[in-house]
Amino acid sequence: MDDSYNISQLSLLKTVNQTLKDSLRFRPAISFEDWATRYIINPDGTPFRFRETQVQIARDLFNPSLTSVAIRAFSGAGKTYLFAAGLCYVVEQLRTAAGVMFPSQSIAEDWVNEELYKMFLATPAIEKMEMETDLKRLKRWNSGAAIHAIGSNSSGMIRRLQAPVLYADEIDAITQETTDEGDKLAQFFKRARGEKNQYKWASSYPSLKGHSKIDAMFDQSDQCRWFVTCPKCEHEWEMQIKDLQWKTGEPESAVIVCPSCGERHDDQSRLAMAKGGRFLDKTLSEPRDSGERGFHLNCLANVGDHSAAYNGYLHEIAAEIERGKKADSPEKAKRVFVNTMLAESYAEQVESKPEPHVLYARREEYNPGEMLPADVLMLTAGVDWQKNRCELIVMGWGDNAESWGVAYKTILGSPMELSTWQKLDKELSKRYAHPIAGSLGIVCTMIDSGKWQDAVLAQTHMRTRQRVYGCKGARTIDRVLMDNKPTRIGAAKILQYHIGTHEAKETIYSRLDLQPDEAGKSHPRGFIHFPKTAEFGPSAGGEATGFFEMLLAEDSVIRRSSKTGEFVRFFECQRGQRNEALDCMVYAMAAERRMSPKYEEIARNMLK
Repeated sequence: MDDSYNISQLSLLKTVNQTLKDSLRFRPAISFEDWATRYIINPDGTPFRFRETQVQIARDLFNPSLTSVAIRAFSGAGKTYLFAAGLCYVVEQLRTAAGVMFPSQSIAEDWVNEELYKMFLATPAIEKMEMETDLKRLKRWNSGAAIHAIGSNSSGMIRRLQAPVLYADEIDAITQETTDEGDKLAQFFKRARGEKNQYKWASSYPSLKGHSKIDAMFDQSDQCRWFVTCPKCEHEWEMQIKDLQWKTGEPESAVIVCPSCGERHDDQSRLAMAKGGRFLDKTLSEPRDSGERGFHLNCLANVGDHSAAYNGYLHEIAAEIERGKKADSPEKAKRVFVNTMLAESYAEQVESKPEPHVLYARREEYNPGEMLPADVLMLTAGVDWQKNRCELIVMGWGDNAESWGVAYKTILGSPMELSTWQKLDKELSKRYAHPIAGSLGIVCTMIDSGKWQDAVLAQTHMRTRQRVYGCKGARTIDRVLMDNKPTRIGAAKILQYHIGTHEAKETIYSRLDLQPDEAGKSHPRGFIHFPKTAEFGPSAGGEATGFFEMLLAEDSVIRRSSKTGEFVRFFECQRGQRNEALDCMVYAMAAERRMSPKYEEIARNMLK
């Protein structure tokens, strides 16, 4: 009987305590959208203002009838800025706790302390509030408000969190390990359990189709999109990239075409339509106050400024698309544009590369040992060391990003032996006959120093004046091919370049897949030529592996960079497969980038 009475007492005490807690809870006297424009000051001293595309989202962030709010938007939509304003409201008006989760603890702490905290300090209503705790991972005020910075890689911190407001950013960059206790995002959103009013926000660029967390949240939501009205025919539609038209080579002529009446809208008209737009859900109705809310914004809904380098935002977008088509890796450029500007997930393409026999049959009638093609304007070399030999490729480079195979050699000997380096010197000092310049020599050489760093760098150091450098493949998958920022090794400060091998290989494979015209006289940008010589045939390479077999030895998969969040191709070579020709071409390409050549100027100087 006594035990039963004690349990009843505890239950009653808990109920009274919760009622008292609810009655004492600070209740905001003003809505978020009104408070933000009245009280928030930006770090640059200007007052906070909502963009037209943010007003509906702002209303919904603190709508207790919604179970979650997910934003899938283009780069520059101001989504993170909007959430920062929402957290200001949490601190000053709601005076409660909020959890902020990014893919890693360091990114979460950096954002809270370097971005969000600047807004806190610039806003007088928050700056004057007394703080109880000021740590990188936790900001707590005497009023009861708190901001917890959490990384999705910190499971313990997620478990200890309890907060009614939960904000997860860059959710598509969250990685899942086999040791994890379930889905990290789901775990994070459970930390609002027990709270009467729960506000759960998520945001991200999308990633790969079928693997995107923000896609999954948007698909489960009411799927609100930004609709505009054509002033001529009053047709209401979501502007899409297929509606963007311009004359090839003239991105400044870009216009948006109404799909109903065909009216061509310049950027001023597009901007006016975008500012007058509204969100409609998947039933083409005004959003309802229930369930999961999802917002999608592509770049054509931008109501912000454009770069001063362009005459309008449409010009800027069209120019970016044209640059992507001319990029070293058009597929990579397309991935970035689809993810960050269209705010759509990317449908992974199967790696396309020709078969060795196809490239062998496509070899051309030129013999570089006798005379270089006239379009060759510069020569570089790449060297790959093995324990008993080095393999060397000499590549010719010209305008329109075209390149030509010039020589492929195998030099027997160890990297430890001086005689092997003397043989290599002989090859690197060769001059090749040229119909205009008379002859060309190798202007820059990159030599693999990965396995025999001390021996290789000692030799390249003595050859720096000949622009012979040691290099090694970067460990990170998103390293740029060549950034011209070498490290300096040892007391002698020997130069060593770190090469983005995955970017280089993606560029090479995409170029190898290019096709000349039917007559074989016109070649697309980036085309790689090979001569009909034995050096570029089945007997090339160590143990006569075959040049094209080595060149095409690797396969790739798409992986997400933990640093940038972008998806890049990751290349792997199966055990026992020789890939020296591919590595040599990577190093020769890095040498060409190291020179930063101006081919038009080189061609003019040849004619003098």
